[in-house]
Amino acid sequence: MNYIIGLDVGTTATKGTVYDINGKKIAESKKGYPLIQLKEDQAEEDPRLIFAAVQTIIFKLSKMVKGKVIAISWSSQMHSLIGLDKNGELLTNSITWADNRAKDIVLRDKESGLALKIYQQTGVPVHPMAPVYKLAWLKENKPELFTQVDKWVDIKTYLLYRLTGEVKEDITMAAGTGLFSLKKLVWDQTILNQFGLKDRNFPELVQPTAVIGKMKDEYVHKLDLPADVKVIAGASDGYLSTVGVGAVDKNEFALNIGTSGAVRMFSKKVLLDKKARFFCYPSSKNNYLLGGPVNNGGIIFEWAKKMLLGPQATAKDFLDLAQTAPAGSDGLLFHPYLGGERAPIWDSNARGSFVGLTRKHTKAYMARSVLEGIIFNLRAAAHLLTASVGKPKELRITGGFVRSNFVRQMIANIFAIPIVTMKNDQSGTLAAMLLARQELGFTENREKIKNLIKEDKTYFPDQEEAELYQNLFPLYCEIGQDLEKSYAKIAAFQKRQK
Repeated sequence: MNYIIGLDVGTTATKGTVYDINGKKIAESKKGYPLIQLKEDQAEEDPRLIFAAVQTIIFKLSKMVKGKVIAISWSSQMHSLIGLDKNGELLTNSITWADNRAKDIVLRDKESGLALKIYQQTGVPVHPMAPVYKLAWLKENKPELFTQVDKWVDIKTYLLYRLTGEVKEDITMAAGTGLFSLKKLVWDQTILNQFGLKDRNFPELVQPTAVIGKMKDEYVHKLDLPADVKVIAGASDGYLSTVGVGAVDKNEFALNIGTSGAVRMFSKKVLLDKKARFFCYPSSKNNYLLGGPVNNGGIIFEWAKKMLLGPQATAKDFLDLAQTAPAGSDGLLFHPYLGGERAPIWDSNARGSFVGLTRKHTKAYMARSVLEGIIFNLRAAAHLLTASVGKPKELRITGGFVRSNFVRQMIANIFAIPIVTMKNDQSGTLAAMLLARQELGFTENREKIKNLIKEDKTYFPDQEEAELYQNLFPLYCEIGQDLEKSYAKIAAFQKRQK
């Protein structure tokens, strides 16, 4: 029997799944690594630790099957930036999407109009997450380091380079850099000129199904793999998590809520927002991924669980408590901006808040309000899309946050559309495996891929609660807009107190 390994390189852990050639899951493995946050707004990772985690997972999975691993394919976090010298050695850590140190660069470029031009050329929203702004920050704050870098790569490209010696990046990853032409599908030389950089300073561009190169003998032996194993380029987690739940046309939105979250959809044409509030990432000619990512998903759930119930509390404890409060939490509204925010407000200075507190409100009300606030925020991100493309017929959901029936039903009620869950909650590794199947000749397009994806349950909106939430949602948005003008002042005050 032949097998395919799908890897999903996340922000705090890599997950791996081994599938048989027919797409059946055989086994899975996971290994974490720390986020480096020693300085204000810093969010980096050590690429060597991630590479070690990847090797551990591949070796473990290869030992779990009695047969041949014929391909390894990849899903990866977006917006990371790594500098390599002329010998391919690391000069920086991986600066992740969560790194916020370029926020002053972003503010300056917004005021000058440059940021809007970058969005119009690349489809990447105006936010410090984008590597284009990280490059500007490095050039201004670490000029000696900047000049030493020969190649700027993302974390997936780095891992593939270590395994094969080839420096290649798939276009779905390049699409999130702010350096990639939305319409020409090449590195945007106009933007690169601003940094004194050329195409050669970036990886060779390939399709997600491309075979990167031959795996080095060292790792063939170390990881117990066949010498002819195919190392597939893979794609971004945003692209693959959307494909992996079968959201392949404009009538279906994909919603993923893990540590962070995102709502996404595919379009056959370029679609940009006048205020640059959602992304438009090309995945191929005449195929674009639209959506809005949020910082504040399951990470807010974990914070609230600990703060309200203590460090020993379980997720079940928190959900059981929240279910004792009524829908709408008696007008208690929570804006979950504890880590700044991307969509829908794109403000790195954003701060969280409870609004509407009275003496009547207990921990149960606060717990339910936190859940509602997370979902309201995602609906606000989705609203930016629906205003342009219309309301979808269904929302296809994945992620650790959506494992309970209570939360799933709440999502259906707040979005006021049916919610479809998947039997395989690892949509990233599943879709990565499906890319390998395409290269191997088993699957030809996304529509056929959908036939391999197994749906679980559908949750329909409860009419009474859905109506309540539709009345409450405009108030949630109105309060959020009123608070926006104060976020920068609050952030500045907090910074002075440190």
